[in-house]
Amino acid sequence: MEKNFFKIITPVFLLNIFKNNPEFRKITANINWLFLDRFVQMGVAFFVGIWVVRYLGPEKYGMLSYAVAFVALFGFIAKLGMDEIIVREFVKNPEKKGDIFGTSVFLRLIAGFLAVAFSLVAVFFVKQGDFLVFGLTLIIALGFIFQVSDVIDFWFQSQVKSRYVVYVKNFVNIALGLIKISLILLKAPLIFFALVILFESIIILIGFIFIFLKNKKDTFNIKINLSLGKQILSDSWPLILAGAAVSIYMKIDQVMIGSMLDNKSLGIYSAAVSLCEMWYFFPVIVTASVFPAIIYSKKISRELFINRMQMLYDFLTWVAIAIAVVATLFSKHIVGLLFGEAYIQSASVLAIYIWAGIFVSMGVASGKYWVVENLTKISLFVTFFGALINVLLNLWFIPIFGIIGASVATLVSYFISGMIFITLFKQARIVFKMQISALNIFRFFGYIRKIVN
Repeated sequence: MEKNFFKIITPVFLLNIFKNNPEFRKITANINWLFLDRFVQMGVAFFVGIWVVRYLGPEKYGMLSYAVAFVALFGFIAKLGMDEIIVREFVKNPEKKGDIFGTSVFLRLIAGFLAVAFSLVAVFFVKQGDFLVFGLTLIIALGFIFQVSDVIDFWFQSQVKSRYVVYVKNFVNIALGLIKISLILLKAPLIFFALVILFESIIILIGFIFIFLKNKKDTFNIKINLSLGKQILSDSWPLILAGAAVSIYMKIDQVMIGSMLDNKSLGIYSAAVSLCEMWYFFPVIVTASVFPAIIYSKKISRELFINRMQMLYDFLTWVAIAIAVVATLFSKHIVGLLFGEAYIQSASVLAIYIWAGIFVSMGVASGKYWVVENLTKISLFVTFFGALINVLLNLWFIPIFGIIGASVATLVSYFISGMIFITLFKQARIVFKMQISALNIFRFFGYIRKIVN
């Protein structure tokens, strides 16, 4: 039973390529730890999140969703597009780990404070006189400062030791879940639910520092290297701009609904979106865990690198399709059971928006390809174009079709930017070819047979 489960949750290309490799068990064990982490998070988020949505109701939940979405627009500033770059540097230059670690922490701290400042200035002008929304935004935005914990996470990723991160995140998620339940039982006001979001970032940072100091076997001096910082920013600036575009077309629909319609409509829309995005951890976990192996494959041969990328596309695409089919067929039953009649209009949004997961999965895989091939500028153009299309379509569709129009606008923009626009770049056409090949159902069944056998 345990062996079969292990085979199912491990990507097929790992089973086929690494099963005779001494690093196989280390990589797959890392994936399983990440899955455990996300399953616990998903379980807590699923049950507690539904309770929170029901408790707040569409109006208050819409206000909280607006603040969260608005702050998310400035997340690219806090991240600086450094996520994959830091992992890459840890893997490629282990002798410089002290400089990489210290410099990354320094850059992320400065970026966190800047993200908070921009968030507050923007919401002040957009929502003048709305002190509740300003307060919610302030509390949630402060979390950017404590996201410096990501650097420790990336260190463990590069060492394929994600179980330590899992320990902390599972503890925090369970604890915060209990806190949210307590707030509901005590009939706490909306502002306390925003404080929980901030509290999560603080506790995760404290926990990460503890496990880093406890499990750092080889001592290294943590230093700030300004020349290295310039190099990292030079490599990541296209990803910074790409991150801005991603933030826009991931969250601008919710911000525009909150501004063009009302909080209740946003609450109904956000409830459906929360269900659609609940499983997005899956492609992120798989790609993050195999990223070091993908980097290594490029050193061996380009053919091996492309084969592994194709298998990654195949695996993620068909998981997304399976989820989308089920969610579409049972959308009304799912929404009615989970959120109740107050959110029944979310079913139509769910049936449409869930299909965007296919292009999200492909985009996650493509992001690794851009980094390995040093084609991050293409990522910038693709995501910027997608954000622009999303904004224009939302401006057109929302006044006419309401929240249904917003879901259609998001789906169409993901498809155009993720699959169509990349064909304009000669170096990116191989990505389009892999995406089209991934839609071949016969290839998918072939992989299933390999897993079962």
